Amino acid sequence: MGSFQKGEFMLQMNLWDKINRVKWNLLVVYGSAHDDRKMDFLSELSSFCSKNKEPILIGGDFNIIRYSSERNKPGGRHSYSDTFNTLIHFYELREIIMSGGLYTWSNNQENPTLEKLDRILVSKEWEDIFPNVIVKKLPRKVSDHNLLIVSTASFKPPSFIQFRFEISWISNPDFLPLVEKIWSKPCRAKSAPDKIQQKLKLFKQFFEGWGFSLQGERKKKKGKDQH
Repeated sequence: MGSFQKGEFMLQMNLWDKINRVKWNLLVVYGSAHDDRKMDFLSELSSFCSKNKEPILIGGDFNIIRYSSERNKPGGRHSYSDTFNTLIHFYELREIIMSGGLYTWSNNQENPTLEKLDRILVSKEWEDIFPNVIVKKLPRKVSDHNLLIVSTASFKPPSFIQFRFEISWISNPDFLPLVEKIWSKPCRAKSAPDKIQQKLKLFKQFFEGWGFSLQGERKKKKGKDQH
């Protein structure tokens, strides 16, 4: 089912999970950016929730923030924030916490306005089926929005590929000069949060390998000392 209005859409898909042997509904939304259409959008969203009898996941660009903290500048709350929150609470929906940053939209100006307009909402029944669900924000490429990736995977990555900062690095004379060198590298990010995110990614990539090298050197030294 696809429902289309001027400047907005809702696309519903009925899905069958072969592993859990259960049917659930996916609703992808794009809320109107115009205030005179937001109430119609929320009414249609409420109608979907009231009629739906299956576990549901609702995701996309709602074009409404929920709290003032979801905007990096004063005057954050939209005039429809309260109505949006009331709808979420009434239908007992839960927003899945997003990793990778606070905001999902930028106006791409020199002093950008940043807002969280994109999110993932699920019903309690859906979360019971997929209790390990995670949502990750990806870096922006062309769009002024960040893509959101939803994963229901139940496995955890092996510990040996996870990045772990070691306190002993601080006492290494090479550590701070290397941090300064990496942090000083130029990056093409348009906003301060994206710039920090890119620099932290470079930091992780470099020191992950650097840490393994130190660990290897320590093992070699320990082997020589034992002979």
